[in-house]
Amino acid sequence: MAKQLQCDVLVIGAGPAGSRAAMRVASEGLDVILVDCKTRIGERPHCGEFVPYQLFSEFALNRNSIIHRIDNLETRIVHDKSKLEFKTNSVQSNGFLIDRPKFDRNLAVEAATSGALVMSSSRFTGFTDHACVLKSIGDEIAVNAKYIIAADGAHSSVRKKLSLFTEDCTVGYQIEAPIVEPSGSSAIVFLDRDFFGGYGWLFPKRATANVGVGFLPSNGFSPAAALGDFRAMLIRLGLIKPGWIARTSGFIPGLGIRFPVIVDNILFCGDAAGLAHPITGAGIAQAVFSGDIAGKFVAKALKSKDSSTINRYQDVLLERYGGAYGHALSKKKLQLELWKTGDFVELCDQTWISFKGYKKRERNF
Repeated sequence: MAKQLQCDVLVIGAGPAGSRAAMRVASEGLDVILVDCKTRIGERPHCGEFVPYQLFSEFALNRNSIIHRIDNLETRIVHDKSKLEFKTNSVQSNGFLIDRPKFDRNLAVEAATSGALVMSSSRFTGFTDHACVLKSIGDEIAVNAKYIIAADGAHSSVRKKLSLFTEDCTVGYQIEAPIVEPSGSSAIVFLDRDFFGGYGWLFPKRATANVGVGFLPSNGFSPAAALGDFRAMLIRLGLIKPGWIARTSGFIPGLGIRFPVIVDNILFCGDAAGLAHPITGAGIAQAVFSGDIAGKFVAKALKSKDSSTINRYQDVLLERYGGAYGHALSKKKLQLELWKTGDFVELCDQTWISFKGYKKRERNF
């Protein structure tokens, strides 16, 4: 027989969204359980680990996860790979490269310090008798919660159990490689026709760099092979050394906000809600924000005993991201239509955020 637990709020997923949500609810004196399937919260991140500098001031986050400051974003459109010829531009892009495992653990510790019960190695497996079923270190646990905040990633198990859409993901492969020169303050993005609807990146972290590729699945093309070719090109360019310190892979939602973001007493946030930018894939800041406001409105609903309060959550998401994501999604649709057959340099000029053409509205979509 499954063990029984009760709480005001069950948060599934202890990434930036889930941990921030758990902290907000627990800080209001409510009973919160925060679970994560990983044995060690934060391990094996698959993102580039870049965040905008405003994130740490907006949410007063622990800054000890900051590794390196980034001041510029250089974009190189691959014109002729064999000759290493590129069309290049550079724009100001203030942010930080972070130690993502430390960043996530900081947030989980903050949630625990605020009063949340945090449990790693605890996987959501489904619903039964109005409870959430977890598998936790060999035990089956049924959790009866008044509200559920699902922050369990791009391939959200909660969404799948509710038969909600999750098949919009970009696949990402990344290594941490030794860098040739002491890192400067520029991150580099490579736009290549081989990276369908995505890009390659080199984000410096002092003595090493995150080197990765992310793109939508395409017939006959292997992400692992694409990363190998990309790494070889960066070695030829004299940017990184052979070998790698770490290797990760994962999925990022690629087509904007996933509706619905509220189903009965369940709120989705972070990647589970599709809150990664449709063009860049950036999502850490969005995860923290969405977790923060999800926790805020759930706490208000519980204290006021007015369940309609949680509906404000979707309104605030749309106020913050609706316009920008709608525009980005129109650019993504243009990319997918013309990526394989159009003038690639012109397409990048129109659809990549650091080029002037990105500001132009797409009327066809």
